[in-house]
Amino acid sequence: MKKLLLIVGILISLSSFATKRALVIGIGNYPANSGWQKINGDKDIPLVVDMLTTNGFSTQNIVKLQNEQATYAAIKKEFESLIVKSQKGDAVYIHFSGHGQQITDIHGDEESGMDEAWIPYDAKFAYEKGKYEGQNHIVDDQLNAWLHQIRQKVGKEGSIVVVADACHSGGATREPADESVVVRGTFDKFIIPAGKKEYNPNLANSIAWTYISACKSYQCNYEYQGKGSLTYALCQEKNNLSVLTCEQLQKRIQTRVKSIVSYVQNPSIEIEKGKENTVLMKK
Repeated sequence: MKKLLLIVGILISLSSFATKRALVIGIGNYPANSGWQKINGDKDIPLVVDMLTTNGFSTQNIVKLQNEQATYAAIKKEFESLIVKSQKGDAVYIHFSGHGQQITDIHGDEESGMDEAWIPYDAKFAYEKGKYEGQNHIVDDQLNAWLHQIRQKVGKEGSIVVVADACHSGGATREPADESVVVRGTFDKFIIPAGKKEYNPNLANSIAWTYISACKSYQCNYEYQGKGSLTYALCQEKNNLSVLTCEQLQKRIQTRVKSIVSYVQNPSIEIEKGKENTVLMKK
């Protein structure tokens, strides 16, 4: 009897591995008092869900947060849920379509003195002492902490892909004069007075996942026909994601974005060491 129970327990445990899980966040209609302009991040969600289901993700394992659902607290809750649910060998996909902004680095891990942040529905555009001091910005330090916890759960056998169709703010470029062009993000940095720490290279975060970003930190991210240019380019490759290596995929995405965006924008894929020749998604 004990042997039977042990065998059943092992089978149940094994059957729960290699689950494909996803968190898809899309924000387009930020509150009027937030300071953020309307974009079309919410319209990316159906494209991403279609891409995921094409590649073996079950709809019951795809969590969607759209517009007012995508508050800081809700996003934090879903990341924590992913950490709890993820098991050895699982594949985890996280997608953010919304505004992005640079914010004062208060930990000293960024040589530039600025962190990059995702902007949830309830994050404000500018610092206001005592009212909004950046507490709802999802800073890359926080994102990295969540992702490292997920990595510990899925192990080396597992897969983590993070896609950010957002802008991290500009620096070396100017905003387009054409007002019909929709830009995700801002040139204005979120400055926390007296918050900046001296850079310490020993604090730099390591990457243990595949991270696809819409542009360089000094570039803007432009929309294409009411959709994120990165999301559009990636989803156009939905039937090739289990065939192309990450390096091959990066070249194809860059070529496609260059063909649809009139301004300089260079999507990039950061790949954890040793996985350059792996595919983005396994069937």
